[in-house]
Amino acid sequence: MRFAPSSIKSLALLSLMITAPLVSVAGEIRNINFAVFQKVTDEFEFEPIVLGKFSDFIDVMKGSQILLLSHTKDSIDGDVINLQQDVLRESSEGLNDIGISCSLTFLDSSEADDLSFEIGGMCKIIDSLNSNVTAIIPMASLPDTDQGVEAWVELFEDEASGTAFYANVSTGD
Repeated sequence: MRFAPSSIKSLALLSLMITAPLVSVAGEIRNINFAVFQKVTDEFEFEPIVLGKFSDFIDVMKGSQILLLSHTKDSIDGDVINLQQDVLRESSEGLNDIGISCSLTFLDSSEADDLSFEIGGMCKIIDSLNSNVTAIIPMASLPDTDQGVEAWVELFEDEASGTAFYANVSTGD
């Protein structure tokens, strides 16, 4: 039986997360790291999981451009994270609005011996002169970089627009 490389990475990450020592503590404040990318070349493929430090993550994303990069500080269970970045520009067609607006919910379902974090919500990529994208991001489990696995997880990909959403959590500054 052959497995796709992305399936092997997913299995490897899962096994690392299960066997990694639990350095973090349940209920501890977390930082949410969230990124949105869009393809700039048709042959580029987003990975479901990207292992490595932040610089490795950015390196793997060559072939795409960063639309939004966010790091929240001191997030706790039940927080709603609102992200908005817009550029308003006058054009021959009138006022053009280009940007991203996201509303995400962070859940910490951790117990003393089992850390569990999730994020989900809705993002709109707005381009008043072209097509807009509405991405409904279902609640997805997030890796905690403080558990010994540096990883970013793809939360959602809109193939039509070539846009992907990634996240992880950490306790470090």
